[in-house]
Amino acid sequence: MFDLTRFRPRAWPAAVVSLILVAAGAVLLVLLGDRTARIGAAAGIWVAAAALILPIAVGARRREQARQSELDQAEAKYQALIDALPLVTWLTEPDEPGSTLYVSPSIDELTGYSPTEWASSDDLFPKLLHPDDRERVLQELEATSNGTPVRTEYRLLARDGRVVWVREEATTVRDPEGEPLYTQTFLQDVGELKRSEVQQEDLRAAQHTAAGEIAERQARLDLVRRAGHELASTLDCEAALARISELLVREFADWCVVDLSDDANELQRVAVGRAEALRHLRGGPGVDGGPGDGVLSVVQSGRTRLLPAMGESLDGEPVRFLEGVDARSVICVPLKARKQPLGAITVARTEQGSEYGADDVALVEDLAVRIGLALDRGRLYREVEERADAARVLEHLGDGILLLDRNGAIRLWNPAAEAITSIEAKTVLGRPAADAIPGWQDAVDTVPVAASPDPGHEEVTIPIETNRGERWISISGVRFFGGTVYAFRDLTDVRRLDEIKADFIATASHELRTPLAAVYGAAQTLLRHDFALDEVGRERFVSLIADESERLGRIVNEILLANQLDAGRLDLEFEPFDPAELVERVVDATRAYAPPSVTLEFTAPSGLPRVSADIDKARQVLVNLVENAIKYSPEGGHVEVEVDEHDGAIRFSVKDEGLGISPEDQDRIFEKFYRADPQMIRGVGGTGLGLYICKELVSRMGGRIWVEPNGDKGSSFFFELQTAEVVAHGNLEPGRLQFKQRVERD
Repeated sequence: MFDLTRFRPRAWPAAVVSLILVAAGAVLLVLLGDRTARIGAAAGIWVAAAALILPIAVGARRREQARQSELDQAEAKYQALIDALPLVTWLTEPDEPGSTLYVSPSIDELTGYSPTEWASSDDLFPKLLHPDDRERVLQELEATSNGTPVRTEYRLLARDGRVVWVREEATTVRDPEGEPLYTQTFLQDVGELKRSEVQQEDLRAAQHTAAGEIAERQARLDLVRRAGHELASTLDCEAALARISELLVREFADWCVVDLSDDANELQRVAVGRAEALRHLRGGPGVDGGPGDGVLSVVQSGRTRLLPAMGESLDGEPVRFLEGVDARSVICVPLKARKQPLGAITVARTEQGSEYGADDVALVEDLAVRIGLALDRGRLYREVEERADAARVLEHLGDGILLLDRNGAIRLWNPAAEAITSIEAKTVLGRPAADAIPGWQDAVDTVPVAASPDPGHEEVTIPIETNRGERWISISGVRFFGGTVYAFRDLTDVRRLDEIKADFIATASHELRTPLAAVYGAAQTLLRHDFALDEVGRERFVSLIADESERLGRIVNEILLANQLDAGRLDLEFEPFDPAELVERVVDATRAYAPPSVTLEFTAPSGLPRVSADIDKARQVLVNLVENAIKYSPEGGHVEVEVDEHDGAIRFSVKDEGLGISPEDQDRIFEKFYRADPQMIRGVGGTGLGLYICKELVSRMGGRIWVEPNGDKGSSFFFELQTAEVVAHGNLEPGRLQFKQRVERD
């Protein structure tokens, strides 16, 4: 047991007083010469010393006893405390780590050695240190001699052979003056903690392994998902297979090849994927050329092949399944759909990879099933698309298609045939053509029928009667093993256009012939020498030549302008201008040559916004409408020109009280070459281009033009142009043609 009494303080005050009294007695004995006096003085001194020292000694003794009692109590408490601690308390000399001053009884439970055995042997502790920890621990404990606290863990070998993990915390205890008293060490059994740490490490390792397996499974699921997405996102299966092979060589294999059967049931290599490290290799003919015998055998047998098979070993020999590739492991899976072989997919790992297992085979087989379904879906889709394309072509074909079977019954009647003949398909399908189509029996013998399709085969143009009147169609037929198919198209508008062109040529010739004849006659008259003309006569003929030449110029300009509009070569220059000023100038200029029977007026409110358009083309439109109003008023009348603002646009109007328009001419007034009076029964000529040019010019300037009846007599023409403010804000609307109780005019 460690003895704390060696640290008790001494009764030094009593000793000091004793020394003082002894010194005083010695002085008196020296100074006194009488023996009796010396004896008496000595006795007195001793009595005084005894009287002084005895109380001091008794008090000191009592204080020493009280201190000893406190120390004993403190020692008892300390002993009880360290004995109750769940660890070993070990006290050693400061400079001698192996010398034991005290060790708690729990050392026996920890190491199997009693406190007596522990304290009696200074070299027991080094012997109990585990060989793997001995050198390190002894070096760390050397630090305690310098007063440095030490915290370490190591293993001890118990008496019964157990290995005990302990945690040591050692520190040097010092007195108030800083001198080391002893080294206090606590030893704690951390075996359970170490075992729990080992278990935690094992759990973490198992968790890491499980996480790796989960990650691998998730990666494979992601691979299958991405492969499925590639197959589902496109109908180009070969492109999808190329991307899938790239996915496989990035995450699953070093090589991936896909072989598919073509229409001749021959295998063709459609996709080859190789790992990044193998990009420089071209492989052999079995990789970059075509499939080898191994792939052919898998396709023919319809069974998956794994090389080497599970449980077999090739003793380091490479697998030569794909020609030109020395692999470590190969999986080849057939591609099938509806039990029909479609090809095979082959994956391979080189010598750097591990061998494939059952999970890998299952993955490739799953991909093979998905690929087979995608290939089958693609083929079915192409077949459906081909049929749908044919149906859509017939549905949207501009030519009418009539299919007759061998018995002459109608099996196909497309929408174009309905539109051309005004006969619905439901009324003719399944019926004989002679009964369902009026006039077919009389016309069929004149229709040429070829034995095979020929772009240059003969056609015949015949008239047919429909609900919309007479229609002219061009028709021909082709005979095949199932019947006869007839194709026909509507040429009614073409014939009408040809008639209009013929009328235009005749009208233009007439319009040109009249001024030319006048010019020619006037010129010939002026050239005659046998016919004397005065100055007034000569001026009249020259004026006639100038007027008729101007008329010729207008006709030619109309023809040229119409041609420019058709060819898209007309340039427009947009600029703001005053609409009221434009109307005023046109009216003033027209009054100069208007007949006296026509009254021409204009109305324009003040403050109109400016118009953004080509001012020359706007003037041309307005002049044409005003001249038309005058021309179509042969008996005279009132022509009114107005301009006003309507809903952000400037509206120009020209109203006359002339001949008006007949109802049968209402639909075609703004058509090219069209004239309301082509035979000039009412004496009004023209080329049929004026209103067509007006419509095109207004439309290309972003406006609109239309015509309305002017009450019971005459017509009213209107056109609108956008204001400069509307155009500046980008609200320009495309021009459109509008009819209200439609009428028409040249």
